[in-house]
Amino acid sequence: MSTSVHRATTSPWGLRALVLTVALLVVVEPAGPLAGVGWGAAAGAQTLDDLDEAEEVVDALTAERDAAVDRYERTWAAIERTRVELEGLERATSALEAEVFAATGAVENRARLAFMRGPLDRFEALFQAEQAQVAVERVALLAALQRRDRIAIEEAEAGQLALAQSRALIQVQEAELVALQEQLEADAEVLQAELREATEEAAEIRTLVSRQRRIDRGGQQGIYACIFERGVSRFRDTWGAPRSGGRRHRGTDVFAAYRAPVYAFTSGVIQRHSRSALGGIGLYLRGDDGNVYYYAHLDSIDATARVGARVTAGELVGRNGFTGNASRSAPHVHFELHPGGGAAINPYPWLAAACF
Repeated sequence: MSTSVHRATTSPWGLRALVLTVALLVVVEPAGPLAGVGWGAAAGAQTLDDLDEAEEVVDALTAERDAAVDRYERTWAAIERTRVELEGLERATSALEAEVFAATGAVENRARLAFMRGPLDRFEALFQAEQAQVAVERVALLAALQRRDRIAIEEAEAGQLALAQSRALIQVQEAELVALQEQLEADAEVLQAELREATEEAAEIRTLVSRQRRIDRGGQQGIYACIFERGVSRFRDTWGAPRSGGRRHRGTDVFAAYRAPVYAFTSGVIQRHSRSALGGIGLYLRGDDGNVYYYAHLDSIDATARVGARVTAGELVGRNGFTGNASRSAPHVHFELHPGGGAAINPYPWLAAACF
């Protein structure tokens, strides 16, 4: 009896401590590199200078994801402990109810006998005893039995009350823990989506900046990228070479596979698109350096390279082709450089610095 009652009366306090611990684990905001920084900050990081910031955001989100998983696991463990304790209380309830029933029945039987026989019990004990000492002991025993029964009833009633309170409390707290678990799952799902997006963004930036090169030579100052992936194109200096109709070549032909990705030579704004019998599908990029770069013979222009759009050095702007006055057997981009938007100059040294 005493063990069951003790367990029942102490359970609510143990559960309160358990839930308080879990609540603290859940509600405390993790302090770390994400404080004051949103993962979206990576979206604007598209240069060599900003790659470190994008990777720091990914690292911070990864750390927060790991912390969220840890909080989830601890909450789940708390839920399991609560359920185990609830099962223990249920078993204690059954045992205590049996004890209460037995104790109550015994007291009721003694009460009925006492009512029916009144104080004769003690006199009978005296008369039946051969010695006075034995008679006194019998009377004391009857009184002790009655006191024990009263104590048993009081303990049983207290135990029933404690169990009722414990049951109600543990059910509420289990519901709260389940709600916390669901909230953690929802938060983790959002965090995972943010981490996935930030990771993809960082990967794109990493790929983008791998195409970029800081160049400081003459008029070519800043960050530039080869118009194709390095090593997949070929070109030579053909500036001024004769062309049909008495023309002279005013650019550099950069050869690559058909529909190979074509990239922005430097950061700037798409000035205009063009389409002609000579140049085919063309694109004009006004760079932040003040120069205009012309791409001809494209197979297509990427949707992101619309007129007025801002692009970063190394960002996709189109696909290699042979539109206009170009041979199907030799897809290439005719690339021109117009300093300040004026007359064309030989772009070969600029391309060589970015591509070789």
